[in-house]
Amino acid sequence: MAARFHRIEALFGGRLDQITFTQLAGLVGNTDAFEDEDLDYKSIHYAPDKKAELAKDVAAMANTIGGVLVLGLAEDRKSRCPSAVVPVELTDGRLRQIRATVASNLRPAPRIELIAKEDSPGSNQGILLIAVPRSPDAPHAVIEHNQDHRLAYPYRDGDTTRWLTEAQVATSYRRRFQELTERGDRLTRVDNDIEDTTDDLARSFHRVGGHALLTVSLVPDVPGDMVVDNRTIRTVTEQELRAAPLIGRTSAPFTQTRVGHRRIILLDHGQPPDFVAELHGDGSGAWAVSVPTWPLTTNEANPWGHGADTDAIVALVLSALCHLAHHAVTRTGASGTTALRARLISRTRTDSPILLPATPRWQALHLAHQRLSGHQSGIQVGTTAHRIAIGQAHTLLDDLADEGPPLLQAASLLIGDLFQHYGIAEAPQLTRGGTLNAAAWAEPERTRITTWARQAAITVT
Repeated sequence: MAARFHRIEALFGGRLDQITFTQLAGLVGNTDAFEDEDLDYKSIHYAPDKKAELAKDVAAMANTIGGVLVLGLAEDRKSRCPSAVVPVELTDGRLRQIRATVASNLRPAPRIELIAKEDSPGSNQGILLIAVPRSPDAPHAVIEHNQDHRLAYPYRDGDTTRWLTEAQVATSYRRRFQELTERGDRLTRVDNDIEDTTDDLARSFHRVGGHALLTVSLVPDVPGDMVVDNRTIRTVTEQELRAAPLIGRTSAPFTQTRVGHRRIILLDHGQPPDFVAELHGDGSGAWAVSVPTWPLTTNEANPWGHGADTDAIVALVLSALCHLAHHAVTRTGASGTTALRARLISRTRTDSPILLPATPRWQALHLAHQRLSGHQSGIQVGTTAHRIAIGQAHTLLDDLADEGPPLLQAASLLIGDLFQHYGIAEAPQLTRGGTLNAAAWAEPERTRITTWARQAAITVT
């Protein structure tokens, strides 16, 4: 899926992968479509002897806020707006040349996407968009081959490309490695914060235990910024208390909001709540949700008599990822890739009448699926039980905010990493290709999830 640039999408009239050649051609003479930090027009392709120029333009955007290079629109030098359509070649050979130039002339090579817009069906010419997301791996250097392979670091300053000074380069490298460490620490803190919130709420109602707790956390690689003040709290409260973030459901799970440190906390009406969400000002967020468990037959080889419902886990992870990503993108402006974590934590007490210091407080937990026939209410799936298991994944943030196949792809990776602790390679309810396997769901969740999937143009098998 194409990278997202919300200012440019509003200017162009749609997402980069969905707009048409005609829409782009309509930018000619539009005084609002001037070149800026995130937008640059080129009337012709970069010539073979202009590889350094292409590398410089790509690196400059990746090192700043990201943006789009538009090849095939001439620019009026005075107004900096598109003045004419000058179709460029869109052959596979030309696109391969661009990718190869970026890969061989930049260190490290940033992610780019080439989006071709043909001027007529079947044509090999038109307008080419080179989408360059803001990179968490900045700074990116251009290799100057005629200068004994010296590295130079460009950045965008308005519609002009400039070069980082030595001090700026050193600062950028320090920031890259610092942010890499902080992202991992941040994910752990966000995850632990919501577990602490949930436990504090349970203790306040004198009810701790008796269920399985699922936490789903998200931390964007490129943070956003939402000020947590009275105005924001009123706006978020109004939006969230009437929203229906549970996929396949129409009811609103959250009924109240609270203020936390640099975050807004959402709760349901339960005592203690079954649904808790924390929305952080930097675009991070987490859900903590009680998961239904099924009683299982025990024996000498397996003393653990409870299994967390896999249908509920999959549906809740999908809902949490979409909800948290939407908050990150629309409220805070976070972008790029994002780190994900899911934890399944047992809250079923052990049967031991006396808890010694070394005795675990909670029973180990299996994964289970609703049994469709027979006298048992649930059937164990997987081979092992755990008191806590953690799954992690990484994906594009905007892929999660849009309900569609990429959301299922990301959820499949995350849930698969979680389920492998229990001896299951991947969740059978989803595929890594982004389709839904209806036969793997039990009712009533099957009807709800397949109805949602078809409405979201997701393939159901």
